[in-house]
Amino acid sequence: MLDGKRTSDLIVLCQDLIRRPSVSGHEVDVARCVAGYMHFLGYDDVAVDSCGNVVGRIAFAAPGGRLLMEAQMDHVDTGDPASWSRYPYGAFVERGRIYGRGAADQKGSLAAMILAGALLKEDFGAALSGELVGAGTVQQERFEGLSSRVVGESVRPDWVILGEATDLRIARGQRGRAEIVVETRGVMAHSANPEYGINAANKMISLIAALKEQFLPPMDSFLGKGILVLTSLCSSPLPSAGAIPDRCTATFDRRLLLGETKQAVIAQIQTTVDRLAATDQTLNVDVYVSKGEERCYTGSILAGEHFAPAWVLSSDDPFLGRVRDGLRRMRLPLCVSSGPGFGTNGCHYAGTLGLPTVLFGPSRQDRVHGVDEFIEIEELLAACRGYYGIASGVLAA
Repeated sequence: MLDGKRTSDLIVLCQDLIRRPSVSGHEVDVARCVAGYMHFLGYDDVAVDSCGNVVGRIAFAAPGGRLLMEAQMDHVDTGDPASWSRYPYGAFVERGRIYGRGAADQKGSLAAMILAGALLKEDFGAALSGELVGAGTVQQERFEGLSSRVVGESVRPDWVILGEATDLRIARGQRGRAEIVVETRGVMAHSANPEYGINAANKMISLIAALKEQFLPPMDSFLGKGILVLTSLCSSPLPSAGAIPDRCTATFDRRLLLGETKQAVIAQIQTTVDRLAATDQTLNVDVYVSKGEERCYTGSILAGEHFAPAWVLSSDDPFLGRVRDGLRRMRLPLCVSSGPGFGTNGCHYAGTLGLPTVLFGPSRQDRVHGVDEFIEIEELLAACRGYYGIASGVLAA
């Protein structure tokens, strides 16, 4: 299904996306590029929503379900450009690879999805049913799941494929993630006479030590451990020359397993707090899930709590069977990952909405966010064939 011209078209499309810098919140140029290609390639309807997500629809002849193929348009910063051996946005083709920021995460997937949809319409427009929707989303690097919430409300898909870097393997689940904030409060005093105050940082040190000793991560045979990791520690006021801190804030990354709720996760930490408070009447602690907001390039605000539920698609789910059948028809490997993927927008589609969802895409996790990021052209072509095969099977009349 990928002759010489189609192969060339896919490579050019991928290069065009990479050459447009799109750090989270600044995706406008690449969004225009995505919308332009969808129009040019014959998508029936192309729209940009209030947050800047680009959604293209292809309606087939017979009524049926709706398959969403989604990949992010944003990427992380390049860091120091001097550490790159090539210009990060050059999209240079060398040794069978396309180099550039976002090549692996996820502009290669996005290009493959866009072209696969157009080729399906060209090859099987009258033989398929339902609707294929391709979406390029914003702000995934800053706040996973929020932009997909907007896409999900407008598209209302029946099945979802996310273009993550899975090395062309099918991933069928991920651990969830909660960003937990723990704040200790004290009383400020001069550091020459600390006995007149209550040092919030000292209280935090004791609490962190207790959590390290007492926290027992839950375990799942597929998802692994529900770990708790300290990621940030800060006291205030800053600068604090000559004064003991009256507030100290610790941020923890808590990886979630199936069924874990916000209330239960907070209660785990609160149990340790209560044990310490029983022997320390001056301990004053708040525990909560952090909130955040991000401004989109359109000016809209995405806001919510940093709590993304875990999800796993059953190994005998009919959708997973169709995905495998589609890859088999395209003579691609039928490898289902034995473990979970990393954080994705699947936390919304599968974790919150309960939709059948899989992760599938070119490249590997060890290339994501790195210096001299690249995608193998053979992987790019295989991903396009994979999306083509999966969609044709799922939407068969």
